[in-house]
Amino acid sequence: MEAQDDVFARSEGDRWFERNARALQSFNPAEDAPLKLMQCYGLRPRSVLEIGAANGFRLAEIERRSGARVVGVELSYQAIADGQARFPRVAFVHGAANSVPLQESFDLVIVNFVFHWIDRTQLLRSVAETDRLLHDGGFLVIGDFYPSNRLQVPYHHLQTGEVLTFKQNYAEVFLSSGLYHPVGLVTAHHASKEPAPQASDRDRIGTWLLRKELKSHYLAAEAR
Repeated sequence: MEAQDDVFARSEGDRWFERNARALQSFNPAEDAPLKLMQCYGLRPRSVLEIGAANGFRLAEIERRSGARVVGVELSYQAIADGQARFPRVAFVHGAANSVPLQESFDLVIVNFVFHWIDRTQLLRSVAETDRLLHDGGFLVIGDFYPSNRLQVPYHHLQTGEVLTFKQNYAEVFLSSGLYHPVGLVTAHHASKEPAPQASDRDRIGTWLLRKELKSHYLAAEAR
């Protein structure tokens, strides 16, 4: 069976953008959870990378607010073409989360509603790529579904059953390493994007702000 990442690279990435292009034109920064967290904690990064950036709508707003250098990694050629026409100050790189063709690191990395689509064989590689691209002391924003338990759900836009969505707390993967530390969390209902304490496991979403620290938090102990 074809890997999910290959399905999105071959066709579904472009199809997703076609379905959502009109909605992206009415993007409201005041309702966007990653931007809310950045504003709440006063983040003004000099360089920002978004993995799964679509046409760069969020990065364009970050650049407008802070003047940061902004780079978007995206699988959909249609999304990149649209972003290059609409947002000339956003730099785009065609690539997947499991193999980002960049060597530099950034002050802030955003991965918003991407991990749940990634083929399970590529999840840890995608996590490692995300970590590689964030420098020590930098911040990571992860937005995704936030159920109490791990859920496997058929991707309803494809009826073949070849693609699933995997709903889980992806911040846990980074936090369990001991190298990332929680700064903030915003939860909401997937459809409304509004706070909803009664949202079901399928509908609850969470957006985390984490800080990366490689060594400064370790306590010194005498050698034995």
